[in-house]
Amino acid sequence: MTNLKQIVQENINKFSFAQMTSNANGKTSSSGTMGVYIIIFSMIAFLYGCIEFHSSNKADIMMYASANILVGAGLLGYRKSKDKATVEVETPEVEVKPEEQPPA
Repeated sequence: MTNLKQIVQENINKFSFAQMTSNANGKTSSSGTMGVYIIIFSMIAFLYGCIEFHSSNKADIMMYASANILVGAGLLGYRKSKDKATVEVETPEVEVKPEEQPPA
């Protein structure tokens, strides 16, 4: 088992806001940080919209808050896709012996 797989298996159940808002180099990512802020504030706005919907039957705030949540998720996804493009992982080459190959 490689060292990276051991680290992932040991830390798979741990959640970290710092890791969610950081890029592959360990620096704070502005798009990741803004994505988290937009999602949190949009969730608060959505809850306010739920209260307003029950009192006045207007769903405008809920609609716009839902769109903002998608924008925040998009920013987080952009940061992750940008990190995948810059990080290269070395994979060891494995030789397959002829007797281990499955029959065709």
